[in-house]
Amino acid sequence: MSERRTSPAQFARPLGAGPWIPLAALTLANIKILYRNRQVLLFNVLVPLLLIVIFGGLFQRGPATVDVVAPPQYYPVLRHALPESSFHLHETSAQVARQQVLDNHAAFALVVVAAHGTPVTVRILENSSNVTQNGALTAEAEAAVGALNQTLLHRPPAVEGVLQPVHAPGGLSSDSLANNNYIAFLAPGVLAYAVLAGGLSAGMRLVGDRERGTLRRIRATPAPAWVFLAASVISQFVLVAIQIAVLLGVGHLLYGIGLGPQPLPLLLVLVVGSLCFLAAGFLVAALSRREQAAVVIANLIELPQLFVAGVFYPLSGAPLWLQKLSIVMPLTYFSSALRGLMAEGQTLGQVTNDILILLGVGVGVLLVAARTFRFEPSGH
Repeated sequence: MSERRTSPAQFARPLGAGPWIPLAALTLANIKILYRNRQVLLFNVLVPLLLIVIFGGLFQRGPATVDVVAPPQYYPVLRHALPESSFHLHETSAQVARQQVLDNHAAFALVVVAAHGTPVTVRILENSSNVTQNGALTAEAEAAVGALNQTLLHRPPAVEGVLQPVHAPGGLSSDSLANNNYIAFLAPGVLAYAVLAGGLSAGMRLVGDRERGTLRRIRATPAPAWVFLAASVISQFVLVAIQIAVLLGVGHLLYGIGLGPQPLPLLLVLVVGSLCFLAAGFLVAALSRREQAAVVIANLIELPQLFVAGVFYPLSGAPLWLQKLSIVMPLTYFSSALRGLMAEGQTLGQVTNDILILLGVGVGVLLVAARTFRFEPSGH
């Protein structure tokens, strides 16, 4: 009777177990490695959190002082439109109001120009160098113009608002934010950057695992290669979930940051963005022979996007060449989609283009990484 030979794979994986047991084991191992790696916790969770806390503390404002230059009949309407909880109104002259705005003693000024007919012109004077505040203030000033319009004649166009930036001698002109406040603009961008940093750091960890021979040993097991990659993706999603929980939790306690009215589309955007930048991390691992090279390549991908993709400032106020450069940055579309859903009340349909671009970039990068990725360290 012939002896039946048994392969090592049959001992390594019970019949019928499939790939799910090694997938769960590798995922758990990756999560433990992430937990024990203090650099991951520092750069992927603490740094984005500090960005929100520091910049939010610097630029978040309390009640703003507003100078009003208007005939007596308009003043009560403006007081009603700009509540005392958010604004302190002062009646003054046009000359004093302009100087107060330039000196930042007043957030903005409303100059109501009386006219015999309609529309009545209301000049909104704002200091154009206040990049982080003017958008919110202008939006509320325009709401006051709308209140004037409804209260005075109950039909448009009774009042017409004209934005008039005022420039101090030698001062810089910049576009204003189109959001409720700066922290509402900042938080989605920082969250997008945190996901980008997490994906790239996953690639750097892969290079380290390859140099230490860990990938070669995993490759020698009966588990297919996709199990290892899937475990990396799942563990990275755990890290992203921790990032979101920490950033939004602290942001909500300090500044009232929330998920916005569209949580499910927001989750979809986060998943697509995470996959896109995790694919970028795999590409970093594919292109790098050593960990030092992976750090350099990751920084070359990360730093330009951090400063060009509109994380800290609106791209509409940036120079034209910078706006054109931002078009090729995936982080631009990720932060735009997150900001649209979290801060601007947009729907899934309005951010679909951003999602499709992220998805296309992610698939393209993943295909390149899959063709060039090596499980063996250099020299083997």
